[in-house]
Amino acid sequence: MTALSPASHQLLARQHGVASLSDFAAVGTAPWQVNDLVSRGALELVLPGAWRTPSAPSTELQRCAAVCRAHPELVIAGPTAGRLHGLRRLPRDWRIHVVAPPASNPTVHPWVRPFRTATLSAGDVIDRIDGIRVLSRPRVALDVARFVNDDDLLSIVEQCMHDGRHDDATMVAVGAPWISPRRRWVRRYLEALDRRIDGVAAESHLELILGDRLRAAGMHELVRQHVIEAPGYGVIRFDLAIPSVRWAIEVDGFPTHRETVGRRSDTARDDAARRVGWSTTRVGPYDFGVRLDATVRALVASWAEHRHAG
Repeated sequence: MTALSPASHQLLARQHGVASLSDFAAVGTAPWQVNDLVSRGALELVLPGAWRTPSAPSTELQRCAAVCRAHPELVIAGPTAGRLHGLRRLPRDWRIHVVAPPASNPTVHPWVRPFRTATLSAGDVIDRIDGIRVLSRPRVALDVARFVNDDDLLSIVEQCMHDGRHDDATMVAVGAPWISPRRRWVRRYLEALDRRIDGVAAESHLELILGDRLRAAGMHELVRQHVIEAPGYGVIRFDLAIPSVRWAIEVDGFPTHRETVGRRSDTARDDAARRVGWSTTRVGPYDFGVRLDATVRALVASWAEHRHAG
């Protein structure tokens, strides 16, 4: 009677409870032993070519691993890849989106959605230690343009740039080779890059939305994540700023800003900025939603006052 070896247990633990025949062979478990384990309920078939241990929970990560182990030519893509990277503003359709070679038919399972495309470059694919092959962050940002609206796409682009420390040139280079009249989503991706405010990538969706609306209202001098040095305090980084009038806008979207310690920290920071000639306006989550238009109008009026005073 076959039993899973310690090496097989380690393999399954590393790959979310999933392995292929070649995986098992690499740790000394032969195909007939895999069949024996299946007959006794110690393994279950997930996809032709990939088996799982019933002791591991069925998760999106496990399904991703199963697809990649059964079909090494596939790469996790679209919203699924975005979720693996921890990106915001993505739909949850519970499908596993993959990039497949042209004219291929990798699987008939309805929970796997393939997009057939030309060969990916080496920099487009990340081979993870858990057996999952996934598109890189910049390539995911391009890929999800097919699934999300313009605001969410810009938010995803900003997060990819922030989390992966990618610059504009890198992001443009990912989309440029795919430009085609038939690929409207590529044009939407490049238009999102054109909408970006100068400076470091946005750290939150609220920050991005506010900056985008302010620039649309005429505040073209906005700079994102502007840095100043405040003697006796240190480095201060503003979410949004107009350096010419030494005015900053902070987007307080996280609950910590509304807690006592957070408010004290914000006050000390604003006081330090004031001592070197900067004024700060804080915008909270209550200033968004139905109040966003009014918030933008108030900030534009404040900007006019700062210019007049200057």
